[in-house]
Amino acid sequence: MGDFIWRPEYSVGDEHLDEQHRGLIELIDMLEDQSHMDEVLGRLEIYIDEHFRDEEGMLANADYPDLAAHKRQHKAFEEWLAVSRRAFREPEVSSMLRESIRAYLKSWLVNHIMVSDKDYASWLD
Repeated sequence: MGDFIWRPEYSVGDEHLDEQHRGLIELIDMLEDQSHMDEVLGRLEIYIDEHFRDEEGMLANADYPDLAAHKRQHKAFEEWLAVSRRAFREPEVSSMLRESIRAYLKSWLVNHIMVSDKDYASWLD
């Protein structure tokens, strides 16, 4: 297990979404080993397809008023991931990229959960 762990304060009050967030933490921890980069980046694409769509669907069903802004954050993450995947394919960049990606993911996840996702938690009751 890596140094990035799930904390109870990350919970958005929905077990399905919380479990998906825990899965992202596991992917981030896999980045401690350079040999997992390609796997993690591929699994991140699957993650965002599933998690972002699940979350956006739940928020739409709850008539969450800031859904458009939340979707923009998700879109920005998708664009960041696409750029990162392209950069990783460049051999001279890939070894330097791992720690940068890991740091970005940790920061994005914590900030996204603690601000944006916490904001919608009361709408999912």
